[in-house]
Amino acid sequence: MQAACYGSSLREPDDVWQARLARTAAHWRVAVDEGGALHAYLAAYPSVPGAVTPLHGAFSPARDAGTLYLHDLAVHPDHAGRGLGQALVAALLAQARDGGVRQAALVAVEGAAAFWERQGFAAQPAADAAMRAALAGYGEGALYMVLPLDIPSQVPNHCGRTVAASGIYPST
Repeated sequence: MQAACYGSSLREPDDVWQARLARTAAHWRVAVDEGGALHAYLAAYPSVPGAVTPLHGAFSPARDAGTLYLHDLAVHPDHAGRGLGQALVAALLAQARDGGVRQAALVAVEGAAAFWERQGFAAQPAADAAMRAALAGYGEGALYMVLPLDIPSQVPNHCGRTVAASGIYPST
């Protein structure tokens, strides 16, 4: 999936990817068709405010950290424009709110800031040199973005309708 969605510099090595999955599976969402084919995924993990894991870097999910870090959202190009990414984000953020998480954060890459702004995220300046260095590793224009979760929200999809993610999407 990463090969179809990202340039080679952003694709994570298999060992890093497998380690993320093994440690954080409870915070992942996927969109699959009735046959089980993967159309999109959202990978996230508990973190602390302002923490940016360097690209391809090892990490340890924080316990009771109050921040859900959205590490990777990928929608296969064949399924883009159907609201899958937005539905996965909405479902995971609803779960985070229900669990008392205070904020969500992410690094927007490859010009994705506008998508994340539509989900309610806002860019925040890098707090220190370590954060600036970590952001630089994600490529030019990478932005740290935050969404407070202390207020409920309904995010409309691209057609103006609110969508929910069930995990299974019919292929069309």
